[in-house]
Amino acid sequence: MLNEVNRLTKRKEFGYIYKHGKYCYNNYLTLMYVPTKLKQPRIGFSVSKKTGKAWLRNKTKRRLRDIVRKMIDNINPCYNYVFITKPEITTLDYNKIKEAVVDVLTKANLVKW
Repeated sequence: MLNEVNRLTKRKEFGYIYKHGKYCYNNYLTLMYVPTKLKQPRIGFSVSKKTGKAWLRNKTKRRLRDIVRKMIDNINPCYNYVFITKPEITTLDYNKIKEAVVDVLTKANLVKW
């Protein structure tokens, strides 16, 4: 689970990122991000009902949260992020999802190694 300081929780925050954010995507994820003045990155996840039943959406969110939690120190802290999944992500295993997350962050130039 992500720390509380790293979570986007309010509908208003998600709406702001959807309206004003830049985006980057691959075949499985879309990443939307917007600059912030906070010292910690704040991250939210959006999994559509097109993805599948509730257990499958929850499984996808759990995997994404775990991946992002493990690499939070490498993510640029000057932004708020929303990861939006595409239905094809349900066919992937944990390592492939991790590759997709790293790929989308690298495309947006928001990860440091």
